[in-house]
Amino acid sequence: MWFRRLLLSYLPVFFIVTMILFVVFFQTLNEQTRREAIKANEYLAQQVILFTDNSLKSIDHQVVREILTNSDVSRFFSRDSVDVMTNIQAIKVIDDLKFNYPIIDSIYFVRLKDRFIFGDAPRSFDDFHDKAFIKQYEEQEISTKWTGERTYKAYSNSDAANVITLVREAPYNMRVKQGYFVVNVSLAKLKYAIGQMYNSDISFVRMIDKEGHNLLGDELDHSGTDTILSKYTSPYTGWDINSGILDKKGMKFALTFYNVWVVFALAVVIFGIVWVIYVTKRNYKPIHQLVSLIQAYSLKSDGTGSAKEGEFGFIQNTLESLMSETKQYQQQYREKLILQKKYHFHQVLEGNVQISDEEWISELRNYDLDVADKISNVYVMEIDSYLAFAEAYSNRDQSLLKFTLYSVIHEMAKNNGAVVWAEWTTDRRVSFILWLPTSADAAEKNESIIQACRLWIEQNVSFNITIGQGEPASTLDELRRSYEMANHCLQYKAVLGSNRIITVEDTVRPQKEIQEYFKTIYLLSQSLRLAEGDWTKHLTVFFDQIRESLLPRKEIESLMQFFIHHLEGELLELSKEYRNIWRNIQAELHELAKRWDNVDELQQGCSVIFEMMNEKMQSQRDSHSNKALIIEIRSYIEENYANSELSLDYLSAKFQLNAKYLSKMFKEEFGENFVDFLIGLRINNAKQMLLETQKSMQAISNEVGYYNYNSFNRAFKNVVGLSPRDFRKQLGDVN
Repeated sequence: MWFRRLLLSYLPVFFIVTMILFVVFFQTLNEQTRREAIKANEYLAQQVILFTDNSLKSIDHQVVREILTNSDVSRFFSRDSVDVMTNIQAIKVIDDLKFNYPIIDSIYFVRLKDRFIFGDAPRSFDDFHDKAFIKQYEEQEISTKWTGERTYKAYSNSDAANVITLVREAPYNMRVKQGYFVVNVSLAKLKYAIGQMYNSDISFVRMIDKEGHNLLGDELDHSGTDTILSKYTSPYTGWDINSGILDKKGMKFALTFYNVWVVFALAVVIFGIVWVIYVTKRNYKPIHQLVSLIQAYSLKSDGTGSAKEGEFGFIQNTLESLMSETKQYQQQYREKLILQKKYHFHQVLEGNVQISDEEWISELRNYDLDVADKISNVYVMEIDSYLAFAEAYSNRDQSLLKFTLYSVIHEMAKNNGAVVWAEWTTDRRVSFILWLPTSADAAEKNESIIQACRLWIEQNVSFNITIGQGEPASTLDELRRSYEMANHCLQYKAVLGSNRIITVEDTVRPQKEIQEYFKTIYLLSQSLRLAEGDWTKHLTVFFDQIRESLLPRKEIESLMQFFIHHLEGELLELSKEYRNIWRNIQAELHELAKRWDNVDELQQGCSVIFEMMNEKMQSQRDSHSNKALIIEIRSYIEENYANSELSLDYLSAKFQLNAKYLSKMFKEEFGENFVDFLIGLRINNAKQMLLETQKSMQAISNEVGYYNYNSFNRAFKNVVGLSPRDFRKQLGDVN
C-alpha cells in the first residue's frame, strides 16, 4: 500500500522531469542550430567580400598596369588623330581584359584631344550615351574608385545594362590628362558568380552601395521579415554586405522560439515543485509516526532524544550511530583477535603459559585450526642478510615482502593438505607450526613443503631465507622443545651457510680443544700489532678453526668479542698515533658485528678491515723512520754541497735507498726535488762569495761544486738571471 501511494504520487513528477529534459534537449539543439546558422552566414558574408574585393582589385590593378606599362595604350592616348594600327593594338588590350575577367561587361577609351571614343561605344562623343558620366570626371565631381549601381547603354539600339564602373586617368597620376580608361563590370555576372556560393532558397546576400542600392538585384526588405545574421563592410569599396536567412517555411519562428521554450520549461518546473510539496504533505503522516516511535524508544532507553534536528536527520543519525558502533566493534574484535592470537602463540611456545594438551587443542579450534590426531613440526624461517634487506627496501615494501613470505607458507601448506599457524616472532624471523596427519610419509611431506617455500622465495623475490627445523612433536611439551631446537638450529647458519634448511642432525659438533682459538688469537694479535704480513695466514687459521668446530653464532660472537678485547690491549700499549688508528678500526669492527650473516662474510669483512689497519700502521711506521732519515740526508747535502759528485745515485749508494724512492721522500718532505735544492744551495753560497770575496770565478765555481766553469755560469744565470761576472759587477756599481 505504501509503495503504491509513493509510486502514484511521484510518477507525474517523473513525466514532468522527462518532458523538461525533452524541452531542454530540443532547445539546446535549436540554439546550436542557430549558432551554426550565424557562423555559416558570417563565413558567407566574408567570402562574398573576399571574392568581390579580390575581383575588383585585380581589374583595377590590371588597368593601372596597362596604363603604366603598355606602350600601345600610351600611344593611343597620346595621338591626336585616328591611327588604325594603334586602334588595333588598343582593341587587343580590351579583348585581353575581357577574356581574363569574365565579369566585365564593356570597356572603352576616351581620348580628350580629339574627343575620340574607342571600344564598346560609338566613336563620336556627340553620339555617346555616357558622355554625361565622363563629364563628371572631367569636372572632378566623382572621386571614388568604383561607382555604385548605374545603367550603361553602348549604342542606341542595344539594351541597357546595370553595371559598376572603374574610371582611370591616362596617363596615371599625372596633372595633364590625355583621356580615360573606363571598365564596366556587369552586376548580373557578379550576381551569378556570388550566387554559386549559397542556396538562394534559404539564405540571402545583399551588397548595398553608398546610394543604398542592392548591387545584387534583389529588392531590400523594409518589412523586417528577413533575419539578418551578419553585417560586414568592404574595406576596399566601402559597400555593406548583409547576409541572413529568408523567412520561408517558419524558419524565423523556429530560430526565435528559444525564449518561448525557456518560459515553458520554467513554468513546468514551478508546477513540479508545487506538486511535490502537495504530495509530500499528504504522505508525511506515516513518516511522522515512524519518527515518533524512534524518539520514544530513544528516550526510554537512554533518557535522551532530540526532535529539533528534523525527522530524517534524526533517523539518519540513529542509523549512522548504530552502524558506526557495529563497525567499530567488529574492527576492535578483529584487531583483538589478531593480537590475541599472536600473543598466545608466543606465550605457549616459550612456556610462559601452562595449559594442558586438551586446552591447547580447544584454543586452536577457536582460531579455526583443527589439529586433532595430527603430528606437528616447528620451523623458524629467517630472512638472510636482513640489514641489507632493510636498507634496500622502504618500510612499506618490507611489509609487502614479509606478507608475501607469510602467504607463501600458508599456500604451500594448503596445497599439501597441512594445517599451519605462522606468526612473526622477530623482525627477521617468522615461526610456524605445521600439522600433518600421522603417516609414513609425513616427514617427506614436511620436507617438501619447506623446500617448496625456500625455492619459491629464491626464484621469485630478491632475498633468500634459511630455515631451522625442530623435531616432530605430538604433545605441547614436545612442541615447545621443537621450537627451541628450531631456533637453536638457526644459530648454526653462521658456519653452515644460508639459503638452506638446517636440521638437528646438521648441528652435531666435533670434539675440539678450545685452547687452539686463544693461541691463534694471540698469534693474530701479535702479527697485527707488528704490521707483519703473516697476519692473513693466522686470520685464515682462526676462521678455519671456527668452521671445523661448527660453532653457533652466539659462541662466534663471544669469541670475536674476546679477540677484539685482546687486540685492543695489545695496541693500546703503542703510541698515540697507533691508538688513533685502532679507534677507527674498532668502530669498523663493531659495525661489521651488526651486519655479518655467516662466517664467510665475517672473514671477508675482517680481512678488509685488518688490511686497511695494516696499511695505516705500516705507513705510520715508515713515516717515522723516513722523516729522521731524510733530515739526515738533507744535513749531509748542506755539509757536502761542494762535492761535484753529489747526486741521487751517490746518496742512494751512501744511504742504501732506491734513488726514485729517495727523490719522492725528499719532494714530500721539503716541497722541492733534490736537484733544485742542490742547485739553490750552491748558487746561494756562490752569491755570498761573489759579494764578500774577490776570488776568481773559477775558484768560486770549484768551491761550490762546479769543476766546469761553463756549467756554473749556466746554472747561475738560470737561477739569478745574470752571469756571475754581471752579478758581481752590478753589486760593485751599487756599492
